[in-house]
Amino acid sequence: MNTKALQLLSRFSLSPNALGYCGKDSAPAKFLGCIATGNCEQVTAEIPHFIVLHPYLKTLAQISNKIMFDYEVIEAYWLGNDLLERAKLEDYSLLLENFKAQGVPENLLEELAHKQPKAFIPNHLFQVLHVGVGRSSGAVTFNIESINNCMIRWGKVTEVQDNIIKTDLNSLMQSTEGKHELTVIPEELTVDKRLIEEVTPKKVVAVHWGVVVKVLTQDEAHKLRFWTERVLTTNF
Repeated sequence: MNTKALQLLSRFSLSPNALGYCGKDSAPAKFLGCIATGNCEQVTAEIPHFIVLHPYLKTLAQISNKIMFDYEVIEAYWLGNDLLERAKLEDYSLLLENFKAQGVPENLLEELAHKQPKAFIPNHLFQVLHVGVGRSSGAVTFNIESINNCMIRWGKVTEVQDNIIKTDLNSLMQSTEGKHELTVIPEELTVDKRLIEEVTPKKVVAVHWGVVVKVLTQDEAHKLRFWTERVLTTNF
């Protein structure tokens, strides 16, 4: 068991799960326990109940010949890394097979089978934009607001006051051509001390569904920007 990998997985999976969008209601306590104490033994049993996350981790593991809970596999999905370079366009059908096994609605599978991407990049932003946030589960409406809530946004902290921070978040906007482009949106957020012990100005944080889930290292911030831009320029 790779505790570091499961803690990363727990951080990014917690907020949509706590909102009831994916997974079971037994998961939040296990995610929080994993993050806080390193007791992550029960986390892996929750992931098969995530209608989107589980098929992607399974697909990435198959493409890379790694186990599903390998750190690189989890990082590739949530932040991006060189593992994504191994994905070929023909591997898109593998994702659809894993979607089908997961129980994704048949009508959506048929639509996706005819909606071939220009490049298959099996990470979270690809899911948000190509498949469409909420479309697998019907949890939310697919629009620019839900896209920005669901994508992993990141930004430098500009001000800290107790557990309130101000940050300029890299987000998405739609251009006049219908493409998605990066923009910066100032936001004020409450930091959950169970997830983040301390945030200081100039640190870069990752935000998922309005929750500050991680203080990013320079390398993580670079990977997230690089793969966000790669997904946008190749497909959207």
